[in-house]
Amino acid sequence: MNKRGIINLYKINKISEVILFSCSVVLINILLSEKLYWWVLVVAIIILTLEIFIKHKEYNPIIKQATKREQKIKQIENHGITNQYFMNNNESKSVRNSETAKAIDKSNEMHLIAETGKSYLDIPTDRHWKNIKEKLDEGIHFRVLLINPYCDNKSIRNEMNNVEGADRKLDIENIIKLMKRYENLEIKFTDQVYCSLFFTDKYMIYDPYHLGKIADRIENNFIAIEFNCDNRNYNILKSHFNNCWKYALSFKEVIK
Repeated sequence: MNKRGIINLYKINKISEVILFSCSVVLINILLSEKLYWWVLVVAIIILTLEIFIKHKEYNPIIKQATKREQKIKQIENHGITNQYFMNNNESKSVRNSETAKAIDKSNEMHLIAETGKSYLDIPTDRHWKNIKEKLDEGIHFRVLLINPYCDNKSIRNEMNNVEGADRKLDIENIIKLMKRYENLEIKFTDQVYCSLFFTDKYMIYDPYHLGKIADRIENNFIAIEFNCDNRNYNILKSHFNNCWKYALSFKEVIK
């Protein structure tokens, strides 16, 4: 039953309760005036039974809906999903960024697949760079896979985003400086464009890639799914990263 159906049922039940109460008051007063006490008891039992029926009819669909939601939430949790974020909602996006920052701070290893890595490696953007920098300074290993800027998939994405030439979000000069500074930062390029993926030994955030447009460029504000580390889906996506890494091109092979 949908929300409107539940509201209509609630209204009908409330009207029924008012009618039942009014009739019961009149009937019981008549029986009391006639000193028909046993009939008063019978009427009271009937009224109580009807009231229970009305309440059951009112709350049963609500209980069913709540049970269904609880089962769905349990199924989601059993598959390792800890949250989902809707990136067109600023509050949801802010929570996602906050949780990712916390995960970085607790990490013992880090891995990333992204189109340009701007959110994690770009100093001016300053979304996750401060947290990443602290972990790199601690010696934590960070493997990064960026989309090959010269592959066919990237060319199609650039065309759909009205980008001519190189994608300005990919700051090669900055990346070269970071690689010279941090030996524990490894960066390769991949032609395999399926998703953006950041994960640590405890946490994972997955952004599906697509070519959907609702304006003049590919829509970035889509859904992101968060996983914990102890589940099948985390392991599948971790394997996805490792396989992409296996067949990736080195930085020197792409950037001459």
